[in-house]
Amino acid sequence: MTEEAPREQQLYVHYHDGGVPGRRRVLTGKAAKQTFTALPRIDMRRLFSDELEDRQELAREVGAACRDVGFFYAVNHGVPEEALGDTFDAVRRFFELEESVKMECHNQKSQKFRGYEAFLEGKLDPSTRGDLKEGFLMGEDATDPEQNRPVTPLTVEPRNQWPSSPEASFFRPAIYAYYNHMLSFSKRMLRIFALALDKPEHHFDAISTTPMTNIRAVHYPPQQSDADIGIGAHTDFCWFTLVCQSHTAVPALEVLNHNGIWVPVYPESNSFVVNIGDFLKLVTGGTWQSTVHRVRNMGGEERYSMPFFFSPNEDGRVSVLEQFRKEGETYEEIVVGEYFQKRLDVDRTTHIEGEGDGQTKRRAYI
Repeated sequence: MTEEAPREQQLYVHYHDGGVPGRRRVLTGKAAKQTFTALPRIDMRRLFSDELEDRQELAREVGAACRDVGFFYAVNHGVPEEALGDTFDAVRRFFELEESVKMECHNQKSQKFRGYEAFLEGKLDPSTRGDLKEGFLMGEDATDPEQNRPVTPLTVEPRNQWPSSPEASFFRPAIYAYYNHMLSFSKRMLRIFALALDKPEHHFDAISTTPMTNIRAVHYPPQQSDADIGIGAHTDFCWFTLVCQSHTAVPALEVLNHNGIWVPVYPESNSFVVNIGDFLKLVTGGTWQSTVHRVRNMGGEERYSMPFFFSPNEDGRVSVLEQFRKEGETYEEIVVGEYFQKRLDVDRTTHIEGEGDGQTKRRAYI
């Protein structure tokens, strides 16, 4: 029997899981569990095969990664490398614009927190001065003609904000080009997830006809201090996330394994980092991992990231799938949009100083 360290000597990692603060003990030596130390790489070419057996084989690999890690690299995903490069160029150009141009669509003007988020305004880790990043969030919006979505009483109001300055005219078309690629890939991935859960490929289609989707372009400057964090430790509140990250010599994205050890996610050219979100953890009764992750950009380089978040329809209802239910337990249905908004309210809490006069006061990030 392994002796535990005295409680005052035990180390813990703190994070947000499902919007609720949590912690995980750091396990070393004889106390350590068998867990992952790197992310698996999965060849996605079978995603486009006409043979069901090929797609089922892919689904088995995906399912194992979702159970054991909650993260994996998707390689040979079919999105042109040139398209990814063009999007990164546009994202860099946007974040280099004058602050006044970006602040025109500040996310505090939007109920859905769409638009521009400035440095230190998010704060997932309360022990820090704020998340050392700036970002731009867009998502499903029936009033954006690029999305060709039906306008309903639920979707009649505009949700996205876009800069109107001519200097930023390149940004919206570039983001939508990326959006269309990622949406197409995500719909195929959803069917692989269904197969991985021993369901027909189209099992989730009915609740994903008008899915909730987001792109969050993010710029992380080099951190000057270990006390800073690019974004605090958290889980994602979606079905799944596809992350395209710029190349840096020192990896900035880190995922938390079962021993409380941070595992670096090295940038790989023309690959997506795929991770499971809270909804897929929910419907699998916790069998699939919505893995805690964070960003610490300590390599002295500018870093850019373009996560794409995919979730069911806003009015969709999800619950634990039958094969994961335990006898005698009661399982509630969750309305996707309601849960999403609650998590958004928690994770996008800002720490802006002095808004009473309508003028947002800003703090320097260096």
